[in-house]
Amino acid sequence: MPIKALRSVADHFDEILRYSNPKRLVNETFKADKPFYFKHFKGYRPEKIGRGFIKKVAQREIFADPGHELFANLLIIHWNEGHLKLYEEMVTHVRTIDEDVEAIERIEPAKAHAIIDDLAKRHELVDILLCVRLNGVRFDEELIVSRLEKGEPAPAGDAPAQADAEPPSEAAAAE
Repeated sequence: MPIKALRSVADHFDEILRYSNPKRLVNETFKADKPFYFKHFKGYRPEKIGRGFIKKVAQREIFADPGHELFANLLIIHWNEGHLKLYEEMVTHVRTIDEDVEAIERIEPAKAHAIIDDLAKRHELVDILLCVRLNGVRFDEELIVSRLEKGEPAPAGDAPAQADAEPPSEAAAAE
Protein backbone atom coordinates (compact mmCIF):
# COMPACT_ATOMS: atom_id res chain seq x y z
CA MET A 1 0.00 0.00 0.00
CA PRO A 2 2.67 2.64 0.84
CA ILE A 3 4.50 1.96 -2.41
CA LYS A 4 1.31 2.27 -4.44
CA ALA A 5 0.45 5.48 -2.56
CA LEU A 6 3.83 7.08 -3.28
CA ARG A 7 3.75 5.96 -6.90
CA SER A 8 0.32 7.59 -7.29
CA VAL A 9 1.83 10.98 -6.40
CA ALA A 10 5.21 10.56 -8.09
CA ASP A 11 4.89 14.02 -9.68
CA HIS A 12 4.86 15.49 -6.17
CA PHE A 13 7.67 13.39 -4.76
CA ASP A 14 9.99 16.38 -4.24
CA GLU A 15 7.27 17.97 -2.09
CA ILE A 16 7.03 14.77 -0.04
CA LEU A 17 10.81 14.62 0.39
CA ARG A 18 10.83 18.20 1.64
CA TYR A 19 9.25 16.93 4.85
CA SER A 20 11.60 14.02 5.37
CA ASN A 21 14.39 14.20 7.90
CA PRO A 22 17.23 12.25 6.25
CA LYS A 23 19.23 11.71 9.43
CA ARG A 24 16.16 10.36 11.26
CA LEU A 25 15.17 8.28 8.23
CA VAL A 26 18.59 6.62 8.16
CA ASN A 27 18.36 5.93 11.90
CA GLU A 28 14.87 4.44 11.52
CA THR A 29 15.99 2.15 8.69
CA PHE A 30 18.97 1.05 10.78
CA LYS A 31 16.64 0.04 13.61
CA ALA A 32 13.92 -1.53 11.45
CA ASP A 33 15.72 -3.14 8.50
CA LYS A 34 19.47 -3.63 8.86
CA PRO A 35 19.99 -5.24 5.42
CA PHE A 36 18.31 -2.22 3.77
CA TYR A 37 20.45 0.11 5.87
CA PHE A 38 23.66 -1.70 4.93
CA LYS A 39 22.68 -1.77 1.27
CA HIS A 40 22.12 1.99 1.01
CA PHE A 41 23.56 3.89 3.95
CA LYS A 42 26.51 1.98 5.44
CA GLY A 43 29.72 3.95 5.14
CA TYR A 44 27.98 7.34 4.97
CA ARG A 45 27.83 9.74 7.87
CA PRO A 46 24.11 10.29 8.60
CA GLU A 47 24.59 14.07 8.80
CA LYS A 48 26.04 14.02 5.27
CA ILE A 49 23.03 12.23 3.76
CA GLY A 50 20.64 14.74 2.25
CA ARG A 51 17.31 14.64 0.47
CA GLY A 52 19.03 14.20 -2.91
CA PHE A 53 20.57 10.96 -1.71
CA ILE A 54 17.24 9.85 -0.24
CA LYS A 55 15.63 10.60 -3.61
CA LYS A 56 18.15 8.34 -5.38
CA VAL A 57 17.43 5.53 -2.92
CA ALA A 58 13.70 6.06 -3.45
CA GLN A 59 14.11 5.80 -7.23
CA ARG A 60 15.61 2.34 -6.72
CA GLU A 61 13.47 1.19 -3.80
CA ILE A 62 10.04 2.74 -4.34
CA PHE A 63 9.63 3.55 -8.01
CA ALA A 64 11.27 0.35 -9.27
CA ASP A 65 9.71 -3.05 -8.72
CA PRO A 66 9.13 -4.70 -6.35
CA GLY A 67 9.59 -1.76 -3.97
CA HIS A 68 10.45 -1.51 -0.29
CA GLU A 69 7.30 -1.10 1.84
CA LEU A 70 9.05 -0.04 5.04
CA PHE A 71 11.04 2.75 3.39
CA ALA A 72 7.90 3.99 1.60
CA ASN A 73 5.97 3.91 4.86
CA LEU A 74 8.65 5.90 6.67
CA LEU A 75 8.52 8.61 4.01
CA ILE A 76 4.73 8.81 4.39
CA ILE A 77 5.05 9.04 8.18
CA HIS A 78 7.52 11.92 7.83
CA TRP A 79 5.15 13.74 5.46
CA ASN A 80 2.19 13.19 7.80
CA GLU A 81 4.18 14.55 10.74
CA GLY A 82 5.09 17.61 8.68
CA HIS A 83 1.39 18.13 7.96
CA LEU A 84 0.08 17.07 11.34
CA LYS A 85 -2.74 19.64 11.50
CA LEU A 86 -4.10 18.57 8.09
CA TYR A 87 -3.73 14.89 8.98
CA GLU A 88 -5.57 15.33 12.28
CA GLU A 89 -8.36 17.32 10.62
CA MET A 90 -8.76 14.62 7.96
CA VAL A 91 -8.95 11.91 10.62
CA THR A 92 -11.55 13.94 12.54
CA HIS A 93 -13.68 14.29 9.41
CA VAL A 94 -13.41 10.63 8.46
CA ARG A 95 -14.21 9.48 12.00
CA THR A 96 -17.55 11.29 11.76
CA ILE A 97 -18.45 8.69 9.10
CA ASP A 98 -17.23 5.69 11.09
CA GLU A 99 -15.10 5.65 14.23
CA ASP A 100 -13.23 2.66 12.79
CA VAL A 101 -11.72 4.47 9.79
CA GLU A 102 -10.17 1.27 8.45
CA ALA A 103 -13.65 -0.23 8.09
CA ILE A 104 -14.73 2.49 5.66
CA GLU A 105 -14.83 1.13 2.13
CA ARG A 106 -16.06 4.26 0.37
CA ILE A 107 -16.82 7.84 1.31
CA GLU A 108 -19.90 9.16 -0.48
CA PRO A 109 -19.15 12.02 -2.90
CA ALA A 110 -21.33 14.51 -1.01
CA LYS A 111 -19.38 13.89 2.19
CA ALA A 112 -16.07 13.92 0.33
CA HIS A 113 -16.88 17.30 -1.24
CA ALA A 114 -17.80 18.68 2.18
CA ILE A 115 -14.53 17.43 3.66
CA ILE A 116 -12.50 18.90 0.81
CA ASP A 117 -14.38 22.23 0.99
CA ASP A 118 -13.71 22.50 4.72
CA LEU A 119 -10.04 21.53 4.50
CA ALA A 120 -9.45 23.83 1.51
CA LYS A 121 -10.23 26.81 3.75
CA ARG A 122 -7.02 26.15 5.69
CA HIS A 123 -4.81 24.00 3.46
CA GLU A 124 -3.51 23.93 -0.10
CA LEU A 125 -5.27 21.55 -2.51
CA VAL A 126 -1.98 19.81 -3.31
CA ASP A 127 -1.50 19.05 0.38
CA ILE A 128 -5.05 17.67 0.62
CA LEU A 129 -4.35 15.56 -2.49
CA LEU A 130 -1.18 14.18 -0.91
CA CYS A 131 -2.96 13.49 2.37
CA VAL A 132 -5.74 11.62 0.56
CA ARG A 133 -3.38 9.58 -1.63
CA LEU A 134 -0.71 8.82 0.98
CA ASN A 135 -3.23 7.78 3.63
CA GLY A 136 -5.64 5.86 1.43
CA VAL A 137 -8.68 8.04 2.15
CA ARG A 138 -11.57 6.27 0.43
CA PHE A 139 -12.76 9.03 -1.92
CA ASP A 140 -13.90 8.03 -5.41
CA GLU A 141 -11.04 8.23 -7.93
CA GLU A 142 -13.01 10.53 -10.25
CA LEU A 143 -13.63 12.92 -7.36
CA ILE A 144 -9.93 12.97 -6.41
CA VAL A 145 -8.94 13.75 -9.98
CA SER A 146 -11.56 16.46 -10.54
CA ARG A 147 -11.38 18.22 -7.18
CA LEU A 148 -7.79 17.74 -6.04
CA GLU A 149 -5.76 17.24 -9.20
CA LYS A 150 -7.67 19.54 -11.57
CA GLY A 151 -8.96 21.92 -8.89
CA GLU A 152 -12.55 21.88 -10.11
CA PRO A 153 -15.30 23.06 -7.74
CA ALA A 154 -17.83 20.69 -6.23
CA PRO A 155 -20.81 20.11 -8.51
CA ALA A 156 -23.80 22.22 -7.50
CA GLY A 157 -26.14 20.26 -5.28
CA ASP A 158 -23.52 17.59 -4.50
CA ALA A 159 -22.13 19.18 -1.35
CA PRO A 160 -24.24 19.14 1.82
CA ALA A 161 -25.03 22.26 3.80
CA GLN A 162 -21.97 24.03 5.18
CA ALA A 163 -22.84 23.07 8.76
CA ASP A 164 -22.31 19.42 7.82
CA ALA A 165 -18.81 20.18 6.54
CA GLU A 166 -17.45 21.39 9.87
CA PRO A 167 -15.60 18.82 11.97
CA PRO A 168 -17.19 18.16 15.35
CA SER A 169 -16.15 20.53 18.12
CA GLU A 170 -13.92 19.22 20.87
CA ALA A 171 -16.81 19.44 23.31
CA ALA A 172 -19.04 17.35 21.04
CA ALA A 173 -16.26 14.85 20.45
CA ALA A 174 -15.78 14.44 24.20
CA GLU A 175 -19.45 13.43 24.72
